[in-house]
Amino acid sequence: MIFKLILFSILYISILIFISPMIDHFFDELDESKSNLLILSEIIIQMTCVSILWYYLHKFLKIILKKKFHITMEEPSENLMDFISAIVLAGLQKNLIHKLEYITYEHPFRIHF
Repeated sequence: MIFKLILFSILYISILIFISPMIDHFFDELDESKSNLLILSEIIIQMTCVSILWYYLHKFLKIILKKKFHITMEEPSENLMDFISAIVLAGLQKNLIHKLEYITYEHPFRIHF
């Protein structure tokens, strides 16, 4: 069980560390001269792309593990890999993180409170 988790973790994290910055570079860096609505739409589009990629990547890696390594994921392992891959994939989106930080401080409720 421990060996499987280590193998899953190494494989997932390695692939995500390689793919995540590539996704991030498809999107522009934060440009504060753009309207907040445009920045928010960029955030939504990037998060949607990341979510779709994460979904299909997860399915693909599950198939690879089963075919190449003859390992099937049990539910606890699958939940752990879901959690790890979501954090790694989202955490490596530098442009997205900067936009989220910016839009958080520009939020209309923050101005009033």
